[in-house]
Amino acid sequence: MNKTLTISIAAYNVADYIEETLDSLVASQYIDDLEIFVVDDGGQDATLSIAQDYQKKYPTSIIPVHKTNGGYGTTVNYSLEHASGKYFKLLDGDDWVQTEALDQLVKQLKVIDTDLVVTSFLKGPSMPEMETQAYGDYLPPHQELLIAEVANPPILGMWAMCYKTSVLRAAGLKLPERLFYTDQLFCTLPIPFAKTIQYFDYPVYCYRLGRDGQSVSKESRLKNAQMTLDICQQLVTYISEYEDHPNYIYLQRRVASYYASALKTILLSPMSFETIARFKAYDQLIKSLSIKIYTSVLTEGKTGKIITLARVTNYIGLWLLKPIYRNGIKNWG
Repeated sequence: MNKTLTISIAAYNVADYIEETLDSLVASQYIDDLEIFVVDDGGQDATLSIAQDYQKKYPTSIIPVHKTNGGYGTTVNYSLEHASGKYFKLLDGDDWVQTEALDQLVKQLKVIDTDLVVTSFLKGPSMPEMETQAYGDYLPPHQELLIAEVANPPILGMWAMCYKTSVLRAAGLKLPERLFYTDQLFCTLPIPFAKTIQYFDYPVYCYRLGRDGQSVSKESRLKNAQMTLDICQQLVTYISEYEDHPNYIYLQRRVASYYASALKTILLSPMSFETIARFKAYDQLIKSLSIKIYTSVLTEGKTGKIITLARVTNYIGLWLLKPIYRNGIKNWG
């Protein structure tokens, strides 16, 4: 039976959260239209057994999977390979959805044929503290547009995105193993294969911030900084092949933003000769790969100004940051 929406849940050692995640899904009035892969990526806690209990109650919707640990990207690969849904969405095992908003989304997905569907989302440590991330300044709600016609495209994370499954398969999407931050590839690589975009202004996804061990914590970003740089380099190389594509403005905007994040990741380390040398070497590497991305990153707000200062002073100007950020710049959400 084909479903309307496939949801891929990356569920590595999330036994403390997975019930809240699944409860928010199974409460949907459209549960029979959902295909939910709970991919336990080699975890050692009770995540799998909890998911199996839910499968007993919802055997046509909940699909627990236990696999050898291969990293986040392989959970997406498994779900996409087996997906029967018309649309495909990611959900982390420690996050959840607003059920009523999910119902609104599924109702729309049943009747539209848009390639990339965007919704608002919530982010914060817990529901009372969550803030809404909306895109009404970039995309008129409930109106299908050509991606190429969006003059000022928003920078979309996976929390906001829902692709047609056929678009992901046309793109040949297969994420690499044992790398963090592969959601950046998910958000970018399929864009040349999508033509249309549509925004619905209700928050579906609830993105939990502040949990120990998250990949976006400062400690994790420092530990896995090279992964960020590698992912960014891959994105820059990839979109350079699409400079004549109608969707290039979208691709350029998104990758320039991630390039800014990559350079900020370097600056999370205490200011030193080594930090400045790494910043310079990476900036020059990206310049050699794409002058367009190298230039457009300068429009990225405060980070763009820091990059400008660095370049016009042959990177020596970064020392001016040391009194302010002696132990590295502050982390971001």
